[in-house]
Amino acid sequence: MKYLLVALSLSIAASANSAPFPDRPIRLIVPFTAGGNVDNSARTIGQGLSEQIGQAVIIENRPGANTVIGAEYVARSNADGYTLLLGGPESIAINPHVYKKLNYDPLKDFTAVGLVGTFPFALVVNPKLPAKNLKEFVALAKSSPGKMNYSSWGIGSTSQITFEKFNQVAGIQMVHVPFQGAAPAITAIAADEVQAMMVPLSVAIPQAAGGKVKILGITTSQRFASAPEIPTFQEQGYAVVMNGWHLIVAPKKTNAVVLQTLNQSLNKALETQATRDGLTRIGIDPTPSSISQANKLMQSESERWGKTAKDAGYCN
Repeated sequence: MKYLLVALSLSIAASANSAPFPDRPIRLIVPFTAGGNVDNSARTIGQGLSEQIGQAVIIENRPGANTVIGAEYVARSNADGYTLLLGGPESIAINPHVYKKLNYDPLKDFTAVGLVGTFPFALVVNPKLPAKNLKEFVALAKSSPGKMNYSSWGIGSTSQITFEKFNQVAGIQMVHVPFQGAAPAITAIAADEVQAMMVPLSVAIPQAAGGKVKILGITTSQRFASAPEIPTFQEQGYAVVMNGWHLIVAPKKTNAVVLQTLNQSLNKALETQATRDGLTRIGIDPTPSSISQANKLMQSESERWGKTAKDAGYCN
């Protein structure tokens, strides 16, 4: 009888521990400050994911060190599906190539849940700059090598690496001026303290509408559906195709069933009109994917962004 009671107790405990996932709120870590493009993306997809999965998705901002602080936090978290990271090129594809000492390896420490979406970057300049297109801008930069500046929201950021790609392709030399965040970096453009910057198109459009900057081109292979009047770099003669992207990742050893549940819920959220409209409104093209497709993207984008950083001399 004693052994029967022990066995029954263990069975009850096992049943309690195997409650269907999820049975409590999920935290989605955002490695940027609140209010920016990535944070807005997280809050939009978090709401959609919450509705599909039946639990609250709590957005937690852990900014700093070009996303390193937030990414390291998730890499060290329990692999139970309750702590996730909204990753992007910085945290997944650039940091391992730029920093000599990094306490996480994106390809070894994370596994993909799924892709959220992609977005283009736009080259913005001060409205008074005498350049109406990229060719005129390049001619201006070549006429004064090393004397024109460009801003970014930090060393190793997508903003910097994308601009360095343009420098390479166009054969120009511009001085990098890093700022602590995108807001002061683009403010410096409007104030004519620096001449140019690469920013997500969703950031560039309202700034241009307010007359603070003008947009010379975007980095997609084709014109963006929500802004068809803006020409691409390619059609202006510069082979720069550098899309940004947001994807959700979990610690590497997360259970396969948990990952599949999260992936299916994420994809269902991306198919709803409310989530699609919310992401499109902030300049993101919603892009459902399988876990395998998202993991392959992490690998290929690490190679692509890493090569660009290396060619620009920013590798460790």
